[in-house]
Amino acid sequence: MMDLSYSVLENEIYNNIGKKAFLVLSTSYKDRVTSRTMSFIVIDKKFYFQTDDTFLKFEQIKNNPNVSLCINNIQIEGTAKILGHPFQETNKQFLEHYKNSFLSSFKNYSALDREVVISIEPVFITLWKYEENKPLRDFLDIKNKKAYREYYLM
Repeated sequence: MMDLSYSVLENEIYNNIGKKAFLVLSTSYKDRVTSRTMSFIVIDKKFYFQTDDTFLKFEQIKNNPNVSLCINNIQIEGTAKILGHPFQETNKQFLEHYKNSFLSSFKNYSALDREVVISIEPVFITLWKYEENKPLRDFLDIKNKKAYREYYLM
């Protein structure tokens, strides 16, 4: 294990994801794990999406806020929080970014009565990559503000 600069790795990860992205969201409750691709926006290193409160993912998050996200070679473990309807004043920043990023979804769904905004605060991120043809994983332990690398030996 080799220590890394927390801020350098954090910047690398968030630069790879960008301010908006399609990520796979995995949720679970009562031994049922499900995954689906969702439209996310990133604000202040948190991930946000909206969904209908009658969907399975909402029920799973309501009962188990531990979720994971995945995009390409980045795996994110986090804690979800239900923030209410997209048009609530407290979700103004989300709504503005969501409208600019996913206009079609905004127009089709954001005003529906059952829509809710959910935030995900990351707690641990793993980034798979190669250095001089050697596979490795970089880890960002957000809870403990530590970054480190482990080589994957074959």
